[in-house]
Amino acid sequence: MSGDLLRAGEFLRRTRLSAKALRLYAEQGLLVPDAVDPWSGYRGYAAGQVERARLIAALRRAGMPLARVRDVVDLGPRERCAAVARWWAGVEDDVRRRRALVDALTAEPAEEDDVYEVSLRAVPERTVLTAERRLTVDELDGFVTGASGEIAAHLERSGAAPAGPLRVVYHGMVTEDGDGPVEVVRPFTGWVGPAGELRIRLQQAGREAVTCLSRRRAEFPGILGAYDAVGAWVDARGLERAGSPAEVYPSPRDADPDAPHVEVAWPVA
Repeated sequence: MSGDLLRAGEFLRRTRLSAKALRLYAEQGLLVPDAVDPWSGYRGYAAGQVERARLIAALRRAGMPLARVRDVVDLGPRERCAAVARWWAGVEDDVRRRRALVDALTAEPAEEDDVYEVSLRAVPERTVLTAERRLTVDELDGFVTGASGEIAAHLERSGAAPAGPLRVVYHGMVTEDGDGPVEVVRPFTGWVGPAGELRIRLQQAGREAVTCLSRRRAEFPGILGAYDAVGAWVDARGLERAGSPAEVYPSPRDADPDAPHVEVAWPVA
């Protein structure tokens, strides 16, 4: 092994890494020895790897996951700064959502203003264009926005017309641990063929319990209370849940904060 290389002990002293961290980064392919002596097994590190080790350690101290560090560490300085900024913006969004959820969990019992008006309505049979994907909560907004845009563009290209508001159907919980799946659905009239991930299906006629919220009231985690209220209403009347709950959007995201914006709907038998 070249005498210009740093032995593991000297490398640890210069980088202030622990032996455990150094092994972990090697296993992850982030910081592998420049050379390993075939006879002694001694690991040698190039002097230039010291700065890389310090960068990895700094990113980890900031809380960046190892998988994300792998995407960032080899970028040039300008690109790295932008990537770290994007990651941190996502962290701050996540913290805000968690703070709002904790506030809701520790709040006083609901006042009269928090009561949800739930009703039963008929749902006609409709042909719908859909996109479905398994994803976790950090991917949800991007998927819904992208899929709704793809659906709208495909309908326009095909000469078909939307025939009802957009629905986002949650076939399973979407959390840090649960991955749905989630289905974005748009009823339409006219003829449309499948394209890419977009599929066509027939939505059966039926009934659903529904409550409507303003954009202000639907802000997370307030919308969770609407799901609970609709479910409790269904159970109290002895109805049978007959499908997956959905969020129905009769107005765009930029609607007046106090205007009707989203309905939480649950199919019932």
